[in-house]
Amino acid sequence: MMQTELQAGTQPGQTSAGSAVSPAEAGDPTEGHTVKSVDRGLAELRLLAVRMGGLVIDQVGSAVRALLEHDARLAELVLHREQLVNDYDEQLDRESLRFIALQHPVANDLRVVRGLARVGLELERCGDEAKKVARFAAQLGRPGAHDPVVAVARSLRHMADLSAAMLRNALRSMDEFDGDLAEQVLAQDRELDEEFAAGLRLVMSFAMEDQAFLKATVDTVFALKGLERIGDHAKNIAEQVLYILRGDESLHHDTTPAPPT
Repeated sequence: MMQTELQAGTQPGQTSAGSAVSPAEAGDPTEGHTVKSVDRGLAELRLLAVRMGGLVIDQVGSAVRALLEHDARLAELVLHREQLVNDYDEQLDRESLRFIALQHPVANDLRVVRGLARVGLELERCGDEAKKVARFAAQLGRPGAHDPVVAVARSLRHMADLSAAMLRNALRSMDEFDGDLAEQVLAQDRELDEEFAAGLRLVMSFAMEDQAFLKATVDTVFALKGLERIGDHAKNIAEQVLYILRGDESLHHDTTPAPPT
């Protein structure tokens, strides 16, 4: 389902019973219901989360591209689409509560609904980070020889690729209830942290050599940190998948604060 549904252009509210996905393979905790309305409701929630994820992944990629290319128009597009991310989050939360109220899920089903609602929150926070990067990009002028964004472009691009890959794999692990893939996302977090540290050292060296672009340098640090936080949110999504599959509350250690909007 990821290949057909993880697309940024789908609007909130477009799920329907006819678009519900079938249960995944043997590891799917939603498989085997005798009540079709439960199957359908859980499938719709998963589909909604995947569509939201597709939009967020595109938001992250577009925000970083706008920053690297000094493309104010693309940055404004990211800022304009931020409301769509919020709409998805609100709809996923609303539909999760509605499902609980109507179906009274227990055991595995309740874990799935709770986990999917948490996934929506993590994706909304990723959208907030993309928005902050886009705001910075929208304020940039033409690139110059002493531009801190140019100085750390390689780290920004690499971190964007890593965080987007983590987010994509985390969503795929959720869509397919793939615990092995979720574990891979957790392992990728270390590489992202190392790249963040390398980018931070580089931008600090730049700041010491040339203090004429102090505000832009600080904003570049925040952009690097935003990409590192997106990786943290992807890791939290993967931990929710493991929680759904194993029911172990200790797997989830969310210490990432909600960013200011």
